[in-house]
Amino acid sequence: MQDIQQPHTSKLEQESATSAKNHLSLVTVIISLYIQNITDLTNELLQNYKQDIDQLKQELHLMKQRITNNNEEIKNTTQPTLDAMLRDLRQAINTQKDENSKLQSQLTELKKEKSQIQQLILAATQKMVALEQQVGNYTSS
Repeated sequence: MQDIQQPHTSKLEQESATSAKNHLSLVTVIISLYIQNITDLTNELLQNYKQDIDQLKQELHLMKQRITNNNEEIKNTTQPTLDAMLRDLRQAINTQKDENSKLQSQLTELKKEKSQIQQLILAATQKMVALEQQVGNYTSS
């Protein structure tokens, strides 16, 4: 009976070994397919990511061009207005300076006249005092 069992055990061991090798081989194939799928998916995602980056770079470049163009347009449309306003401001400043100068001259002239009038009043007062002393003070009662 042992002879019968030995070949049967041996045959079972051979089938188990073959089955384990097949199983291991199958697991290896599955793992390699899984790794290949992950690698393919990763490469595809990386390619999509690179495309997205390129697209965003192009969009940024276009935005920068639009902003530059808009800035130029704004500068070109507002510069003449700003130049005119600056010219008007300078003219107004010069006009104001001229007016201030004239007013300063008038003020100086008025101060001179005031001094002359004060001197005349002082001289007249002194003459009146002198006349009153000569004639006498006349007051009506």
